[in-house]
Amino acid sequence: MFKMIDKNMVSLRQLNKDDFITIETWLNKGYIKKWYGDPEEWLEEIRNDSGRFDWLNHYMVLYKDIPMGFCQYYDCSQTPRGFEWDHEPQGTFSIDYLIGEEVFLKKGLGSTIVQQLCQLIISLENPVQIIADPVPENTDSIILLERNGFIFDSETGLYKLEIK
Repeated sequence: MFKMIDKNMVSLRQLNKDDFITIETWLNKGYIKKWYGDPEEWLEEIRNDSGRFDWLNHYMVLYKDIPMGFCQYYDCSQTPRGFEWDHEPQGTFSIDYLIGEEVFLKKGLGSTIVQQLCQLIISLENPVQIIADPVPENTDSIILLERNGFIFDSETGLYKLEIK
């Protein structure tokens, strides 16, 4: 389908209700469910019918105009207590990301998504750091984060990108 991938054709746009079915399909794929767990927990946050998850910022990742992935970020100070980032400084934002369409896997687009998401956070927020908390066995995600300047903090188990 896509022999040559132009990374400049990747963009983010805010999620809308029309995207929910696509996201649900992706979250139920084996290679995503393996790392993300129960799709219903994610869908509850994404749909935000209760209004309890207003602190989450969701984006659809597009290649040209084709939905190919999902990402989100949030201010860690807005989350409930009990997470690894509870003691991180004010201005810490966390990211999550996935590629939902298999044709786009293993093409270096994960790095492009993380770079664009981090640039978006920097342009909209005043972050002191951006963190990610991949499952330790998710080596592809860990390598991607390290290639993009994230450093593993063995004390917290988080990957951190300091913003200067």
